[in-house]
Amino acid sequence: MRIGVFRRSAAFLLDAMPIILILSLLLSLFVGDILKSQYSDFDEKITTYQENMDDYYATLDVYKEQLEEEEITLEDYEELSLDLQVTFVNDNEEYRNVVFGYYSNVVLFYLLSFTVVNYFYHLILKGQTYGRKLMKIELYGNITWYTLLLREVLWKSAFWVFTFSIGILIDVLLVAFTTKKKTIRDLLTETELRYSGTSYPF
Repeated sequence: MRIGVFRRSAAFLLDAMPIILILSLLLSLFVGDILKSQYSDFDEKITTYQENMDDYYATLDVYKEQLEEEEITLEDYEELSLDLQVTFVNDNEEYRNVVFGYYSNVVLFYLLSFTVVNYFYHLILKGQTYGRKLMKIELYGNITWYTLLLREVLWKSAFWVFTFSIGILIDVLLVAFTTKKKTIRDLLTETELRYSGTSYPF
């Protein structure tokens, strides 16, 4: 019996959650401040942007009430809403750039840091991670620093990110609907998951 989707997914989540927790802690303690320091008056701009958004939605609610009470027509409502949206976008371009830039850097921090930490975590434990041990499975085959780099960085993290998570679906389908239940990384790195203690993944 080969390793199915549930055990693989559970092992991955058990390994990933502590890493994400640590990265979140680092972000809240000092990484977030470093990222914010790239923008002058970051906190003030975020506060102003939030207040402007609140005003935008409050005005939009007024238009909706006027439409429901038939004080304005649907055409008037659409015109007023469009004008409001255009004004909001033009007036808040600087603030939106700050928000987008900051959160883009946060996402980049998580992706890069998770990839690096996860790789060294696998490298130190030679692929026999705690998540896999808890799920009573092990990595078997040609386990070297290079194959782990290919397996965990190129054909997992990078594959999932650059395919916009379609790679996750591909992995799930390969494990769920093929006889050997192997992902692309299993095939290309000559490694596979098996139940702990078995001499061969039958």
